Amino acid sequence: MTSLLNLNRLHRMYATLGLLASAAFAPACVAEGVTGDEAALAAGDEAELVDSESSAIINGSAATAWMRQRVVSLGNCTGVIVSKNHVLTAAHCLPAVGTTKVRFYSTMNTPDTPETDVIDVAFKPGVDPWNDELDDSGGNFADIAVLTLANPIPSTSVVASLDLHYPGDDATGTQVGRGRHDGASNSTSLLKYATNGLYSDNVDDGYFYTNDDRINKGDSGGPIFTNGQRVSGVLWGYWWVAFAMRNKYTSTEYHLNWILDNIGYTGSGAYSQTLTNKLIDGWPYGFVSGDLRKCKYACQHDSQCIAYSHEGGGENNCYLYDDMGDGPVTYSGFTTGIK
Repeated sequence: MTSLLNLNRLHRMYATLGLLASAAFAPACVAEGVTGDEAALAAGDEAELVDSESSAIINGSAATAWMRQRVVSLGNCTGVIVSKNHVLTAAHCLPAVGTTKVRFYSTMNTPDTPETDVIDVAFKPGVDPWNDELDDSGGNFADIAVLTLANPIPSTSVVASLDLHYPGDDATGTQVGRGRHDGASNSTSLLKYATNGLYSDNVDDGYFYTNDDRINKGDSGGPIFTNGQRVSGVLWGYWWVAFAMRNKYTSTEYHLNWILDNIGYTGSGAYSQTLTNKLIDGWPYGFVSGDLRKCKYACQHDSQCIAYSHEGGGENNCYLYDDMGDGPVTYSGFTTGIK
C-alpha cells in the first residue's frame, strides 16, 4: 500500500512538472515585438482589465503641471483631453451619458470642482463594452471612447496632441493615471506618472504593449505620452506576453481618423490662408503620410510648424515647414495652409 501511494505521488509530481514545463516553454512561439492576442493566447497568457474595482501607477511620481493640464479624472477611470469639448478614455470604463462626470486638474494633483457632465459617448462600430466586445467591426482592438462634454474645458486645461507615428519598440513612454497607487487607496484621485519602454514594434492590430507592468486598477483610459509628449494610446490593462506582464494600450494613431471624426476636427480654423495648387518653395523640416485633414492636424499641433503643403491625387504626402522660404509657388496637385 505504501509503495502504491508513493507511486501515485510520483505520477502527480511528474504531471505537475510536465504542466510547468509546457507553460514555461509555450511563450517561445511568441515572436519578438508580437502584438497579436492569438499568439499570446497560444502561449497560455492571461489578461485582466484595469478597471475601477481594485488598485494605479506603480512606483510613480507626482504628476507634473504639464500632465495635470491634459489629463482628467472620470471617478472610476482616467481620461485625456483631445479637444476643447472632448475627452478620450477606454470603452471598458463604461462611460455613460447622465452618470459619467469629468473633473479637471489645475494647480494641484487632485481634481478641481465643479465637475462637467458628459452629453454623448462614442464607441467604434462593433464595440460593445457591456458585453466585453472590444474589437471593432473590422476585427481590430478598439478599447476606446470619445466623450463629448457639456461645457468646454476650463482655461487651466490644455488640449493634448495625438501621436501620428507610433515610435516603435526602442521608444519610451510616460504613463499617467488617477487610480490607486502601489495598492494604496486613492480616494482623492491623486494623479501620478511612471516611465516605461515600448515592447511592440507596430500597431497593426490597433494596440501595443509596454515592456513592463507599471499600472494597477483605476488607471484605465489613461494616456501614455511618447514622441515629444503626444498621446500614443489609452490604457486597457495588463497581459502576460513572452515571459513578462506588460501593459496594453489602444493605439490612437491606428484609430486616428475615427477620433478626428468624433471630435469634429476639420482644421479649417487653424490657418489664415489655405491655397490650392500652391507649394511652399522652401525646405520642409518634417514629413507626414496621410490625407489633408491629417496634414492640417500635424501642423496645427506642432509649435514649430508655420505652414504645410499637402500633395493629393492619391499621393497623400504632407510636408511641414518652419521657414517660408520664397513663399508659395504654383504647383499642381498641392494644397498649402499658412498659420
